[in-house]
Amino acid sequence: MEYETLNKETPEMKRLISGIKKLTNRVRTLAQTHRPLFQGDLFLTGREVCERLFLSPRTLQDYRDKGILPYTQIAGKILYRLSDINKILEENYIKR
Repeated sequence: MEYETLNKETPEMKRLISGIKKLTNRVRTLAQTHRPLFQGDLFLTGREVCERLFLSPRTLQDYRDKGILPYTQIAGKILYRLSDINKILEENYIKR
């Protein structure tokens, strides 16, 4: 019976190392973007809301000041409930 020696340069090990690196990067991304649910609701930061709605931070502040978007403020951190944003989008949807 013949045995093959594996080292970092063999194709099998290169594929294994590449797969581990990809998995590591994916886990890091998920860890950074994961937001736990609070009573079944997902809360977004202002930056996340701006990215999703294609708004500037100043426009988001105007919407907050005018009462267009509801928000929660805890220790200076402002959070927006995803379900509230979806509800506002649905209510203001215009069918053509």
